[in-house]
Amino acid sequence: MEQLDRNTFSSSSNCCGTHLATEMSRQLFIDALKSSTPTHFVDDYFYDRIPFVFQGDRTKFVDWKRRLGRLIGVDPACITLVGSGATGFSMNPNKSFRQFDEGSDIDVAIISTHYFTLGWHYLRMNGSRRLRLDSRTKNAWDEHVSKYIYFGTLATDKLLGVLPFGKEWLRAGTEMANLEPTFGRSVKFRIYMDYDALRSYQVSGVQTLRNNFSE
Repeated sequence: MEQLDRNTFSSSSNCCGTHLATEMSRQLFIDALKSSTPTHFVDDYFYDRIPFVFQGDRTKFVDWKRRLGRLIGVDPACITLVGSGATGFSMNPNKSFRQFDEGSDIDVAIISTHYFTLGWHYLRMNGSRRLRLDSRTKNAWDEHVSKYIYFGTLATDKLLGVLPFGKEWLRAGTEMANLEPTFGRSVKFRIYMDYDALRSYQVSGVQTLRNNFSE
């Protein structure tokens, strides 16, 4: 698989004269998505690279994870970035592979059997509380029953406020949004039961994108 050159990403993030570079790097990204197997694409763009937002600075990335890990009680080795903050482009099929920009969020994957079990147990045992929630949160609760739990996933970006560890994690997200290179960005968390759950969820998303190309 042809790897994207980091200088191409860097040049596309400058403010002046970057439209052509951005289109070229976006096309390279799409070509890689089409030509790689979903598993290899996930390996190359989520696991075996420093997330785009850190611009190749491994030390800064590791320090950032250590700081977040201390705040939420998770081993930094079990923290990684997904989404456009990791790849440089949005994986949302409704956003046309939009480049990571000043308005992009930071999507953080947390691999924790402990927090996954704690969150799922809370949702399962507190169904009566669901009836008192606003419609958006109620819909997110229902999505977990019908979709996310199957993948070993808790979409805490949608439900964090109702979970027992929610306040602590919300404070952590706010603190991380005061640090570079995530300063001023919304830092969102999603919990995965284990690494296999994270890989399966991301591979499924990539496969869906590939299927859209062939339709």
